[in-house]
Amino acid sequence: MFEQIKCDIAINGDSRSVITKKPVSIPEVVVLRHIHGDDSVTNISVIGQWDHDDESERDRLGKMFGDARIIEIFNQYGELPKSFQDARIEDVLLDPLFKKEMESKPAPKPKAKAKKAKKAES
Repeated sequence: MFEQIKCDIAINGDSRSVITKKPVSIPEVVVLRHIHGDDSVTNISVIGQWDHDDESERDRLGKMFGDARIIEIFNQYGELPKSFQDARIEDVLLDPLFKKEMESKPAPKPKAKAKKAKKAES
């Protein structure tokens, strides 16, 4: 499952030529950063989830950007990044409101370990 995001893209890194794009997958953000520059994709916020596999995402990106470019960035096989953490996207590129929401959410409680049943001694 891939995070579905909304983001701003500075075409060729030009801050005077910015578009907002949604929905965008995390691997697509990686490709856009490769094309337009590392700082060109900003105001990233998660808006949902996409339920498809790596192969489907590779096909979708290959149709948009060309298979050769996708192979160059991600190699021929292997898992694609599913979240902005997986893609190592810096916090400074996140939407400030989204970042604030993330920081205000309580950390998930650790799951309790299942207790092992003790064998009855005879």
